[in-house]
Amino acid sequence: MNALFFLLFFQIYQYPILPSSGTKTESFVPKGWHILEQAVGDLNKDNLPDLAVVIESDVTVKNLKETDNDQNPRILWVAFKQTDGSYKLSVQSNESILLSNEGGVFGDPWAGLVIERGTLLVQFYGGSADRWGYDYRWRFQNNDWALIGATYTSASTHNNQFRKYDFNLSTGVGELTQGQWLEPDKGKATNDKVSRFNIGKKPLFKLKSFKPNQYAIYKEIYI
Repeated sequence: MNALFFLLFFQIYQYPILPSSGTKTESFVPKGWHILEQAVGDLNKDNLPDLAVVIESDVTVKNLKETDNDQNPRILWVAFKQTDGSYKLSVQSNESILLSNEGGVFGDPWAGLVIERGTLLVQFYGGSADRWGYDYRWRFQNNDWALIGATYTSASTHNNQFRKYDFNLSTGVGELTQGQWLEPDKGKATNDKVSRFNIGKKPLFKLKSFKPNQYAIYKEIYI
């Protein structure tokens, strides 16, 4: 594929630039977009309730991420509450949220947005007979958003087994849990097998430029 063909065929989508400040959630939602989910909580340790919001375009875009596949762009953004009651945009992440048709047979993989323990947890779930899940834990530190934890889970209806990889990216330590996906209706419950390993400390991924399931983190596992 030459460069001219690429430029003609793929219209590089220009994401809207969100306002740097606003008085409420809707202040950061462009015309033609809607709120998919939002969470409220303190994310920068100033005891003020911040906003974390995922918004989605009302209009589909051709060839956004795949050829012959119209998709609705999504944006994750965080705004910090100010002492005067307004909000200041902290980060706009254009590609860290999986789109509505990227979940396989299950459809939309969106599974939740949670603020807990001063961090932001973003979750996805999808697949068919073989299921998968991704959890990403973001923390505001050193005046930026860093991925401090990630979980990848796979499960199969064929062999009734699951594998769950938990990565503490701050320490470089990983944990693998394996076992039966569905416990038997009768009889003795099975015990999961847990093992720990070291992946080494590496520079932490940044929320602004992060793309899910693009980075090899351990053996064949991507986050």
